[in-house]
Amino acid sequence: MKKISTFFFSTLPCLLGIGLQFIVSLYLMLLSAIFVFFKMPHRSTNHKWEYLSQLWTNMDFNTIIMISFSISCMSLFGLWYYKSCGGEFKPNFKKTFHPLQVAGILFLVPGTQFMSSILVGLISSVFPSWLEAYETLMETAGLTEHISTAMILYSVFLAPISEELIFRGVTMRIARRAFPFWIANIIQAILFGVFHMNMLQGCYAFALGLFLGYICEYGGTIYHVILFHFLFNLWGTTASEWLSAIHPTFGGIIILLGTTLGLSLGIKLFQKGTKQLQVSTIS
Repeated sequence: MKKISTFFFSTLPCLLGIGLQFIVSLYLMLLSAIFVFFKMPHRSTNHKWEYLSQLWTNMDFNTIIMISFSISCMSLFGLWYYKSCGGEFKPNFKKTFHPLQVAGILFLVPGTQFMSSILVGLISSVFPSWLEAYETLMETAGLTEHISTAMILYSVFLAPISEELIFRGVTMRIARRAFPFWIANIIQAILFGVFHMNMLQGCYAFALGLFLGYICEYGGTIYHVILFHFLFNLWGTTASEWLSAIHPTFGGIIILLGTTLGLSLGIKLFQKGTKQLQVSTIS
């Protein structure tokens, strides 16, 4: 009975996150509608609705929604994490990070990025409509080759913090109260995929979530996964375009080698750094 209730309770952070995104979007849309109708009294109603329709589909407006949503998540789930899930607000970073852990994360970032590229290629070849829906979503969100500074702020800094607080900070900690790590990790990874609300991104978010859960569990703190998530999104936002300019054959070789070496070396270095940090902390 405890496992069943814990499982359902562990889905609550994801549901709250999705609901909060809807509330923030609705609030900003309502606020903009009030502004337009009261500050533009001489324009026709049809003209006002046409203006609002263009505004609500504008990339800058969507960026404002996502930034506002992330800040709201950081406030709500940060408080939840630190009050109820044993999170440390001001950790001792010398006792939290070992240089080999950081080196491991630096290898894991390209490894998981290349792994995601392989997954996206395989899935989109089977379900091409998922790729089309994903590309449309990215364009609407402003994640294009002409990405704005505000969107970089959101995708590289704010989104990693808010998402890690929701899933590795709160969701996995709740699930760990009744389940072994491997089950808790699968639960939070599935919910992490669902949270992205599109099939293609959800599939590779699930795979990425498993690695994030592993890093958080064996690194011991949420700060390891926030660092990883920062670098992962930074790569995906600013550094992934160069692969498209490489010949497909060489690009494929780079992806395969990068995945194999990145994941194997990254995990090995991270594990070694974690063990050395544990020994130094005990002594």
